[in-house]
Amino acid sequence: MQIKIHRGINQIGGCVTEIRSKKAKILIDVGTNLPNCDSKVKVNVAKVSKKCDAVFISHYHLDHIGEYMQVKKEVPIYIGEQAKEIFTIYQKRMKEPSIAEVTQEHIDRIKTFKTFRPEETIEIGDMRLTPIRIDHSAFDSYMFLIEADGKRVLHTGDFRMHGPLGRLIPKILEDVGNVDILICEHTTLSRVDEILMSEFELQKEAIDLIKNNKYVFIMCASTNIDRIASFYHANRKAGTKLFICDDYQKEILDYVTKTTLKHTDYYNFSDVKSFDGKFYEDMINRGFCMLVRSNYFSKKFVNSPNFKDNLFIYSQWLGYLQGKTADENIVKFVPKEYYYLHSSGHATAKGITEVCNIVKPKVIIPIHGENSHDFDKLNLPYKVKHLKNKKAYDI
Repeated sequence: MQIKIHRGINQIGGCVTEIRSKKAKILIDVGTNLPNCDSKVKVNVAKVSKKCDAVFISHYHLDHIGEYMQVKKEVPIYIGEQAKEIFTIYQKRMKEPSIAEVTQEHIDRIKTFKTFRPEETIEIGDMRLTPIRIDHSAFDSYMFLIEADGKRVLHTGDFRMHGPLGRLIPKILEDVGNVDILICEHTTLSRVDEILMSEFELQKEAIDLIKNNKYVFIMCASTNIDRIASFYHANRKAGTKLFICDDYQKEILDYVTKTTLKHTDYYNFSDVKSFDGKFYEDMINRGFCMLVRSNYFSKKFVNSPNFKDNLFIYSQWLGYLQGKTADENIVKFVPKEYYYLHSSGHATAKGITEVCNIVKPKVIIPIHGENSHDFDKLNLPYKVKHLKNKKAYDI
């Protein structure tokens, strides 16, 4: 087998990984660079995907799927069932005239995506690929186990161990067993000063915040279902406040509710209300938690004199508010006084170490981190191969 990281070495996001066997070639993720990324690595996805047998998407964040339109049309693109639908709803939202970043051609291409289910093996030529569902800030995210030529490669995608599904990962990986190569994300290893809390710690803190504040605005990613679930359950435990969002967000939550109810009640968002003007007095009297984003619809509530004494919770990466990665729209929207309450979608050093010690790789290839040598700080008893972008590595 041969591995080539076209992009994703010494940078967060923009991931494109190629894996070849004797009779097959696949790509894992075709991401765009994050906004304000300093990387000068150019990847011609159209060229890279030529004569490719399949593309597998680990999750729907744009730094992993954003260049899907550049993939040759004859090449099948695979993604999780729920991830496909959530990404479709998101892209349709981006197609609205006020945003206009997406065309009908984009939507039509997504419709052609093939889907897979957790732990159902897919055969691509002489490769066997098994998707392993994991915990991340994108719903229905996956690691991939690739087997061919007598070798086993585990590609982690983006993952964490400190969310609702994180506790299941060790048992799943124990069943996977040892691997030859572990291609592993290490986003948080460059953020040594960042305090990382678990999703459950976040939910516990949110209960007290909601109890003590009548009007609560929450800014988090519309597709971060676990984060929304944390605030939703915190609100229910805190009292009788309304939980409100817009029609776009409601469509996503209704879909998640419909497709998960037979498995778990944790993602049952049936009590969420989409604002239609009919319960405005209820909002004033009962209080509420409202999911907001940087647009006019949300701003008129945040700035309303009726909800002047409110708490604004910012629950996303601080990089969108500060420094060279700041997003102008978010900076303008978020009030000067806000409460920061966030749990990373990426594994801690402890989580990364745990995964490595379970699968015991012969070689670790770091990706999706600012400096691959941050991995050396873990002092693991496994060889770490610091690849260069576009440099092939033969197993």
